[in-house]
This record gives sequence, C-alpha cells and structure tokens, in this order.
Amino acid sequence: MLSLFKRARSSGSRIGVFVTSDGVAAAQVVRERGARPRLEHCVYEAQGTPDALARAVDSLSRRRTPAASVLDSGGYRLSLVEAPEVPDEELAAAVRWRIKDLIDFHIDDAVIDVFEMPAHARGGPRRMMYAVTAKADVVKQQVELVEGAGLALDVIDIPELSLRNVAALLETEDRGTALLYLGDRRSTLLLVRQGILYLARHVETGVATLAAAGELKRDLVAGLALEVRRSLDYFESHYEQTAITQLYASGLDAADREHLAQELGAAVRDVELAALFDTSARLSPDVERRCLPAIGAALRADAAG
Repeated sequence: MLSLFKRARSSGSRIGVFVTSDGVAAAQVVRERGARPRLEHCVYEAQGTPDALARAVDSLSRRRTPAASVLDSGGYRLSLVEAPEVPDEELAAAVRWRIKDLIDFHIDDAVIDVFEMPAHARGGPRRMMYAVTAKADVVKQQVELVEGAGLALDVIDIPELSLRNVAALLETEDRGTALLYLGDRRSTLLLVRQGILYLARHVETGVATLAAAGELKRDLVAGLALEVRRSLDYFESHYEQTAITQLYASGLDAADREHLAQELGAAVRDVELAALFDTSARLSPDVERRCLPAIGAALRADAAG
C-alpha cells in the first residue's frame, strides 16, 4: 500500500485524479524547465455517468504516466500538532501517539504522514506541524480504484497540498498568495509563500451552500470575508510577512467576487487556467473549479510533500 505523500518519481509529465461522490476529475500536466506548465488534458465526469473514472482516464493520452490521486475531504483528517523531538525520519511514527485521541477510529487502523509549518517569526519553544490521518482501508480502496483504472499511481495527496501547487503558480511578488477554493459545501483557504503552505483553513460554505442561501447569501459571503481577513492578519503578525493584497478565488461568480472584495477592501480575482498554463482546453468555470485539485496534483514535483 502506498503512503500518503510518498516521494514521487521524477517525470516531466504527471496525471492527477480527484474522485468525489459527485464526480471524477482527471488532468495531465507537463512541466519543462524554464517554460510554463502545459495542461495537456483536463476532463470532468459526473458520477451519474456510467464508469465515470474509466471514461475520465480514457481521455488521457499517456495512461502509464505517473499519477497522483487526491483524497476527498471526507477521507482524511488534518490536525495541527506539536512536533515531537525526534529525527525527521521518525516524525510520522512519533506523531501517531499525539493524535490517537483526536480521531474516531483505532490508531492501528490509521495511515499517517506529516508536513511541517514554517517557524514562528519570533521563535519559541513549540515546533508545530500538520498531521494527516486516513483510515488504512480508505487509502487501500483509493489505490485499488485508481490502479484498477489502469493508472500508474505513485502518490496519494490531499486537496490542501494539491491546491498549494496551484497557489504557487499564482505568486507574482515576494509577498505570498491567498487562494480560496470553493467545493460544493466547504471552502478551503490557503496562504502560500514561495511554494510553502503557511496556513490552511476551512469554512463550511461552498458553491451549493451559496446557491441555496437566497437572501442569506450576502451574509455567507461576508462570513467568508471575515475568515479570510482573520487569516491574512494572522499571516502578517504571526510570521511577520508582507501583507497579501489580493485574493484568488475559484467558485465565486462575478457578483460574489465583487461583494467579497468590498468586504475585504482588497482585490478578488478569478483563477483562470489560461493565464497559468499553455493549453488549448476550453472549460466552463464550473469544470475548471471541479478539476483544480486534480490539476494541482498533476503539478506535483518529485519532492515529497
């Protein structure tokens, strides 16, 4: 069975797959030194479509290209924990005993991996890190599903880290990037600088939530703005970083982006794949949104994490 975040094989081309209860997104990206990444293929198949994963994979040109599969948000838990004082190669094993009371299943049934956060600007006694915990049978099912579709799976990823790869492409200044990704019922906010994930926060508001909100929609957008502002303030004060002056959002329509910008007092821009990749793909905004975690997984470099 594969570990989470296993070190991937070096390759100029990679496939990313994101399977949820709603559908399957698959993307293929080629990265070459000194050039913009090339998005060769990107497809989304609704789960109502027979054999959605097989149909998505069949559209890819090189199915034996190394592949990364992204766990759905219900398939793992992300916890912030104090790092044990052990060598780096022993961190994952040592963290098991720090999170056993944070999960609702037995620790022996867990697959665990870790990735570190940047240090506090003023130092301090505590070294913090994120621990990712998934049930072993969930990881096994993911491996069997993706390999059964004919893909050369070599890594299991999570949305926070796959979307981090997209956020890194959005960086234009030495001040970090804020990315707000709206799933159907939950949003993920990432703050990234120089490719390093500084903060991941979740808000229980998504595309479907906003669509069904009616007159409460403006309140929900204001709530998103509040969480974004708190996170940006934390990024500036805790890490003593230069202020991030704009937010990229995937899943908001133009009116909601404008409202969010007014609440934040900062620019809110759409995530446009055509501005980040060399591609001939012409996708609807909804398909771009649904595919973004798969695209981020396909951007994964050969370094772990």
